Amino acid sequence: MFRPLAILVVLSLPPSWCSLPTCNAAEPKPHPYRLPATDIKQRVIWGSVCEAPDGTALSFGGEDQEANDGQAHTRLRVNGQWLELYGEMAKANPLQPFHEDAWELVDGQKHALAVARSLYLEGLPPEELRRQIPSTALHRQQRLTAELDVWAALLGRAPGWEKRLPDAARRVEFIESESKAIVASLQQGDITADTLARMRRTQVLIEKMRDDTGAEPPPRALSAIAYEPRSKLFVLFGGDHCDYLTNDTWVFDPVVRRWALRHPPAAPAPRANHTWKANRDGTLTLIGGYTYFSNTDYMGGQYIDSGDGDWTYDVAANKWTGGGKSEPADSRTYRTGPFLPEYFFDGPKPDAAEFQAKLKTLPANVWTKTNPPRMPQMNRDWGSAVLDPDRDLLLRFSGGHCAHGGTDVLTFHPASNRWELCYPVEFPLGQLYTNTEYPSGLNFNGRPWVSGHTYQNYGIDPVLKKMLFLGHAPFGYLYDPDRAEWTARSPLPKAMSYSGSMYTLTTTPTPQGLICWTEQGQVFRFDALASRWNELPLTGERLPGSVVDNSTVVYDARRDRMLFLRKQYGDKTKYDGEIYSLDMKSLKVDRRSPVGKEAAATIPYLCQVRVDPAHDLLLVGATLAPGGDGFRRTPAYDCAKNKWVSFKITGDDPSGKAGRNVSLGLMYDARRDLFWAMDARSEVFVLRFDPKSADATDLLVP
Repeated sequence: MFRPLAILVVLSLPPSWCSLPTCNAAEPKPHPYRLPATDIKQRVIWGSVCEAPDGTALSFGGEDQEANDGQAHTRLRVNGQWLELYGEMAKANPLQPFHEDAWELVDGQKHALAVARSLYLEGLPPEELRRQIPSTALHRQQRLTAELDVWAALLGRAPGWEKRLPDAARRVEFIESESKAIVASLQQGDITADTLARMRRTQVLIEKMRDDTGAEPPPRALSAIAYEPRSKLFVLFGGDHCDYLTNDTWVFDPVVRRWALRHPPAAPAPRANHTWKANRDGTLTLIGGYTYFSNTDYMGGQYIDSGDGDWTYDVAANKWTGGGKSEPADSRTYRTGPFLPEYFFDGPKPDAAEFQAKLKTLPANVWTKTNPPRMPQMNRDWGSAVLDPDRDLLLRFSGGHCAHGGTDVLTFHPASNRWELCYPVEFPLGQLYTNTEYPSGLNFNGRPWVSGHTYQNYGIDPVLKKMLFLGHAPFGYLYDPDRAEWTARSPLPKAMSYSGSMYTLTTTPTPQGLICWTEQGQVFRFDALASRWNELPLTGERLPGSVVDNSTVVYDARRDRMLFLRKQYGDKTKYDGEIYSLDMKSLKVDRRSPVGKEAAATIPYLCQVRVDPAHDLLLVGATLAPGGDGFRRTPAYDCAKNKWVSFKITGDDPSGKAGRNVSLGLMYDARRDLFWAMDARSEVFVLRFDPKSADATDLLVP
């Protein structure tokens, strides 16, 4: 568990500027609830509009699903016409260059943190960790510190900055001191949980400085705007950033068309979804709102009422009064526990040598749970997992439907048996547990929401060495495991951008690039240099299309060919046992018609089939109905003999009691010659497969 910084450091700035919530803070016990779903067919969701008596209206906030930054910026309605004001305001903002440069500082701190966190969770021996730190995490933190010094010096010479940001000098000085303290810690040749927590706190401090130098408030959702008639100002308070709640106070003057950040001595606690009442005496009353609950129950409510009574804001005096407990202005409230990265640092320090020694003692043909010390919470149903062989990571981007619906890519370190959460969890408001109704586009952090299902619509491109996610037409999204962040998006071809594409786009890596199979039987390959998908001109047999829940494509490296397996959707339909082959040189499609194809009708699930190159087999991520001995055997395809076979594999079967797990992630790890699997609850399973001792038999018609 990470500890707060020394008392002297904590008190050098207001608590809202130098602290983050601890992971096991006591939770309140009111009734959590779910927000109502919104109409995601609208371009802007979760935004706010307020109209003044003279017909002037202000619009701000919410996610713009078509915008390149995901934000719905400031709009003003004058004489019945809506005006887009952000460009005009940014041009007039003297601190705008600092606002834009601060994004690079935020990104730099995030990158340094990602590198340091990954090194920590890899569980390296002390001498190896000491060797790697200088050229990786330390180098990035030193560079960031130098950039902070330059940024701070230039900001100090900007005209009028102290009037707009009264305590900015102290805040910048504190950020610089924190970065230097991190450098000093890394120079000791070690990375601790405390250092990692400090790095994320510093990132938050830089984010807040960036927010305060902008031409408009930072993006937010479900934050009502009020009009105060005496001052003729619009007032905005708090809102939901989807990963945190805030309690900042902004006013907008429609005459000069400018936002101003207020600095009240205290404010109500962070919240969203509150309402306003204008008192017509220069004050406004804020009513209600919610805060987070951090609920890990299946389909449980994530929000609770703030429950601290009404609050009154005096616009002229810039003062909040109310019966509840006030907090420092510009605070943030994050979710707690397993919704924070620090949760996964708890327990003993990661030790790869210890875990690798255990893996070497695994019995053959027995699925074994690895029992990581800290587990992600909330189900991650309706998806799979992919192996990143270059970084030795297992990535799981799953959820949607009635499960976890965020943007985070869970990372598992097979070296040390540790899970990694790369940033605080963020949720799409009101869209959790709504099957396919998850927003498209980018959110406030420039990340895509998970699609209603992910199945196999994402994969690692071996050339680009990044993960591509294809679940939200019309774009494909790029995730960089080195930065632990979504970094770009690009348009998909029309043939890959269709209704329901998230269910059926099926990917697999090849040496020339990631392959994608569509429901119309087309095959595309990603060209990393051109950053585009190219359709392969197939010849020979007509390739059938991919199917919801029941199709897989794999690459057979020995023969430089693709193998396609599919059965019709539904539990009542039977697999015909056919396998289609695509030669990657001639691009000719053939039927393999394996021996035992009639018996393959007993295979219940085809969404997870993986190549075992060491044994020239395809292992199916499903098990057959129990035989006479009551045991469920595992089907496989013998590539050399073109024959369906089965094996006796025991232990903690990740396919479950029914032999069919729609949330299974199955991967082959060539580095260790092991199979890994994950389920909806983020349980991790490992298998040392030895066909020679696994009672191999031909697949038989029951």
